[in-house]
Amino acid sequence: MDRFRGFLIVFAVLSFTTSIAQDDDEYDRFSLNIAGGKSLSVRELATKVFGETRGELADDGIGGQIIFAYYPTRRLGLATRFSYNQNRTREEGIKLIASGQYGVVNPVVESTEDWNALSAMIGPSLRLGGRRLGLEGRLLFGYASVNSPTFVTKGTFQNYDIRVSTQSQNARDWAYGAGTTLNLGLIGGLSLVVNADATLISTTFKSVNNQITTAAFPPVSQLVDIEQNVGVLNVTGGLRFAF
Repeated sequence: MDRFRGFLIVFAVLSFTTSIAQDDDEYDRFSLNIAGGKSLSVRELATKVFGETRGELADDGIGGQIIFAYYPTRRLGLATRFSYNQNRTREEGIKLIASGQYGVVNPVVESTEDWNALSAMIGPSLRLGGRRLGLEGRLLFGYASVNSPTFVTKGTFQNYDIRVSTQSQNARDWAYGAGTTLNLGLIGGLSLVVNADATLISTTFKSVNNQITTAAFPPVSQLVDIEQNVGVLNVTGGLRFAF
């Protein structure tokens, strides 16, 4: 009985290896991966990589991406990834900014909006397997454009009630990323894919406009710089076209 089980295990391993080898014979130079799904905040990782900031705004949301890969060899290639993210805004991050940036005591978030980011990145890619079953890994470097959210906070300042309305601002900076793709072949060069792609951005929103209202002074407008680390992990599913 034990020998029979051992035979089945060896047979399964040989079958899988043969499948991979057959896939290698059908090796494709190009692939296009289109996917969408969940965007998870990895703000703690971003903070460890880039250092502390005054408040991490990114929370979970949705993400979509397009990955184009070129393989001059079976295993090593070059991948280009275009990603879009729309994420909710953490109230804890807003409160840290209000207290640290404006000196608001006991800040309360009155309203807030989502933030979004668009990035384009490129880097080396490694793949194992082939059309039927394959795994890809990539390291990426590129550029990102981030839109900060509009938010309103209330609290006290020198024993007076204060209200701060922070306007949206755009920032652009370098970005770093890494990702992996698992593909399951359907027919020909068409596959189902599951992607996990991380993006880390450290940027500064310059001259953010704040409208400050308090009973002690007339309304004023103030321009400030807000540093932010943006860290997200996109877990997406979609289709891959290989040719």
